[in-house]
Amino acid sequence: MKRLIALTQNSNCRDCKVCCRFEEASPNLKPSGLRLVKCGETYICELFDPLSGKCCGYGRRPFDCEVYPFAVALSQNGEDILLVIDSLCPNTEGILDKLEPSILEKLDFDADSAIKWEDSFIPLKILKSTGIINSELNLLKRDSRFFFNHFKTNPPPLSAYGFAYHFIWDDITTHYWKTIDGIFYVFSKTGKEIIIPLAPAEYKETSLLKCFELLESLNSNKEIARIENAGENFALAAKKTGYKVSVKDSEYLYETKVLAELKGDNYKSMRWLCNTFEQHKNIEWRAFETSDLEDSAQLLNLWYNKKITETTADNDLFLLRHALKANRNALSMHRELGLTGMTVRLGSKLVAYTLGAPLSNDTFCVYFEITDPETKGASQYIFREFCRMLKGYNFINTMGDEGIILLKISKELYKPAGKPVNYTITAV
Repeated sequence: MKRLIALTQNSNCRDCKVCCRFEEASPNLKPSGLRLVKCGETYICELFDPLSGKCCGYGRRPFDCEVYPFAVALSQNGEDILLVIDSLCPNTEGILDKLEPSILEKLDFDADSAIKWEDSFIPLKILKSTGIINSELNLLKRDSRFFFNHFKTNPPPLSAYGFAYHFIWDDITTHYWKTIDGIFYVFSKTGKEIIIPLAPAEYKETSLLKCFELLESLNSNKEIARIENAGENFALAAKKTGYKVSVKDSEYLYETKVLAELKGDNYKSMRWLCNTFEQHKNIEWRAFETSDLEDSAQLLNLWYNKKITETTADNDLFLLRHALKANRNALSMHRELGLTGMTVRLGSKLVAYTLGAPLSNDTFCVYFEITDPETKGASQYIFREFCRMLKGYNFINTMGDEGIILLKISKELYKPAGKPVNYTITAV
């Protein structure tokens, strides 16, 4: 608990305009055991001095003040009691950056004193179930990465098991979560259609049965109910218990060390292209930073305008426009989605950027790689250097080829170590 409270202590607190002040006399989130008094048009805690911005009883403040912006709250659907963090606190982003899963493992909170859900809350951990069961779903927002990752236990090396995947590719989809028999499920809604966009971490037959019953009740057409992007183990377990399992697509998985070294005849052409690029004398590469956003957006537009003139097939055009939109989403949300990457410049000119995120401690997924189409070898160079940066991961996933022939050829040239399959699961 001391480690958790230590995270809440910040030098900015003295200048904060959030804590200890309230818009109403009986707010949901207030210091327990203390009165609120009128102060102008607002209410303040009886221990708060508005002139100095200090608590006059800091040493005897209640526990909920000690741990704020952490709190214990009911989930939106009332089924679970959660440890949350209040995003209204200006320090929340910095706290989440420092928060480690080990800090939350053995926390002892009074779950019976849970307050009502607030839209500003970000879920962190489920403390216990309330025993209430209903069909309501809880909203999963893009600031809930820590919560999502808490439920990933030995996930398959598929791109959909990265949190960012669900917010990059489609910004017209709304995401939700729900626990069913203790199993954490993610739901996605596009229009009126609701599906499960990735299989849960654990296969439990009774839970899956209830999950499909819920999906069928939420959709006007029962045939819509399905789980997408299931890994092989989950798919085999579902098939044994009577569900229909079909192949959706496959992705490309490589050994990081192999891509970082590019040794042997198999990689002769890639080494040559890297060497060609390295003939430039003013190469600068570094980790992706927020300051790279403007130049990256310009490079993206340059890349797209070149590609669009070379693309004629309707499916390829659709995928190209989809990639443009996804890249823009990734750039604008890279920090909150936990994306990391690399940029390569020739002097001041940005010629390549790449972005991705971990799927597990073992596998990293590269979601995007955009390079100047006129700069020979830039793609091969940034891919190799990024893999060298990611040497702590055993495998690199570069996603699928979307049925694009040239993309398939390019990915096959790097000699994948495996092609993990995405399965779709439906009720018979």
